[in-house]
Amino acid sequence: MIKFEWNGIVFLITDLGGGKLGESIPPHAHAKGCYELHFVTNGKGILIAEDKKIQLKKGDFFITGPNITHSQDFDKNEPIEDVFVLIQVKDSSQKNYVSSVFLEHYFCYFENTDNALARELLNEYKEKNPNFEYAVAGYLTVILTQIVRKMLPKDFSGIIGSDNLNDKRFAIIEQAFLYEKDLALSKLSKMIGLCERQTQRLLKKYYNKSFRELKKSSLK
Repeated sequence: MIKFEWNGIVFLITDLGGGKLGESIPPHAHAKGCYELHFVTNGKGILIAEDKKIQLKKGDFFITGPNITHSQDFDKNEPIEDVFVLIQVKDSSQKNYVSSVFLEHYFCYFENTDNALARELLNEYKEKNPNFEYAVAGYLTVILTQIVRKMLPKDFSGIIGSDNLNDKRFAIIEQAFLYEKDLALSKLSKMIGLCERQTQRLLKKYYNKSFRELKKSSLK
C-alpha cells in the first residue's frame, strides 16, 4: 500500500487499477473513510448510485464514498474502460477547508473531465519504475486538487481565507437568506458545496430549522 498526505489528511491507496470492464459490478458499498475515484477513459456503461441511473461515457468522473451503494454495467458494443483508485483515510486530524470539502462529498459525478492524468497514474503504478510510489502519490495530490476545485462553488472565493469551513458556510447562508431572491435549496447547496441532504442536516444542526422554515422566517 502507498501512503501519501494531501491538505492535512493521510491516505492509503488500497487498490488501483483499470482497463476494459468485462463483467457487471454488483451493488456494493465502501467502508468508513474509503473513497473510490472512477475515471471513464473510453466506452459506455451504466452507473446506479444514490437512487440515480447515470449513462457513463468517455470523460466522466465520479466518486463513491463511505456507505454509498453503487453498481456498474457496461455497453456490450462499446465496453467501458476506466481507471479506479480506492483510497482510505488514515488520519484526518489536520484536515483543512479544502480536504474537508472532499471528505463531505460521499458521492459526486462530473462530465467532460480531462482524465489524462488518471491514465498516467495507472501507467506509473503498473510499470513500477524506481521511486514509483512517490510519482503515484504526486499524481494523486494533483488529481485530488483538481477534483475539489470542481466541488468548490465560485461563492467560496470571497471568504476562502477563513480558517473554519463551517464559518464560511454560515457566512454564505446568512447572506443568501438576506439577499438572494427566490432562494431554493438546490441553489444554497451549490453555494456552500454540499448536497441537498447534507445542507438540510447542517441547517437543522445549527439553526434547528429546515430550509423551508428558515426561508419562511426570513420573509417576515
